[in-house]
Amino acid sequence: MKSFSVVALVAAYLANVSAHYVLPDLIVNGATTGNDWQYIRQTNNWQDLNPVTDVTSTDIRCYDSLESGTASTTSVTAGSKVGFTVYGGPNNLYHDGVLNVYMAKAPADTDVASWDGSGTVWFKVYEIPAVTDGGKSITYPATGLTQVIFTVPSATPSGQYLIRVEHIALHVASTFGGAQFYIACAQVEVTNGGTGTPGPLVAFPGAYTGNEPGILINIYYPIPANYTQPGPPVWTGAGSGSASSTTGAVTTTKATTTSKATTATATTRTSTTSTATATSPPASGGAAQYAQCGGQGWVGASTCASPFKCTVVNTFYSQCL
Repeated sequence: MKSFSVVALVAAYLANVSAHYVLPDLIVNGATTGNDWQYIRQTNNWQDLNPVTDVTSTDIRCYDSLESGTASTTSVTAGSKVGFTVYGGPNNLYHDGVLNVYMAKAPADTDVASWDGSGTVWFKVYEIPAVTDGGKSITYPATGLTQVIFTVPSATPSGQYLIRVEHIALHVASTFGGAQFYIACAQVEVTNGGTGTPGPLVAFPGAYTGNEPGILINIYYPIPANYTQPGPPVWTGAGSGSASSTTGAVTTTKATTTSKATTATATTRTSTTSTATATSPPASGGAAQYAQCGGQGWVGASTCASPFKCTVVNTFYSQCL
């Protein structure tokens, strides 16, 4: 982080930004690129760090309605690892919550820098849900992350895209509008792309109503027996709407909800990861790429299929990377 961390976090705003955060820098293949907000649209909260709480607002899209839109666009190769840095008070995803990453392709002959991301155009490429064990405990593998790293599916068609990350903090989500959304949108040109058909597609606003069981939830009492991840299933590139898990032993169900604000249909995933049930490792002798391979209470596979390594993300979650 450059001067932003000194000016915005230590000076006059310190009392107001406690436990809030932004995601101002883009990471491509392990390297942080450019300066703050160079390839990520500067968000309205770049100084006060306050989250979005109204899912019907256009700010639920990229949270940039008050900014000038001067971000540049950088190239990333389909199949490469991309990410966002986290800065705030402290410099991590401090609150208990879940994470989603979406992408949206700009229309043909439209510069992504001048596109607002409207329409039913967003598809999910990554998620980190909560982990439950039937009501005994609930944990949040995304909590404490200083970076959010994921892979752009290799089947993603070439073109200009917005990449949208959201961390949904759930510590005060027991009343409507209590969930806090920390959002950022990067501008990229995907090169060497594939021929996949991303989906399902949703719109922002429209993907959420605010009444979803993964958004309107009391995480403290009673402890949730399972957790329903907001939004559609993850598109991996294997086919339109293909779902994948980032947490190992996950069972999924689909429920369809339609927002009054849009005709877009959003699907939710119910994750009930049991700490007492081990997943069977693949034939190669280890967990597959991106699968869970460790963490507090984990009893599944602890090794990864070659050439991947079990990498510690936090106390509760290690992943094959």
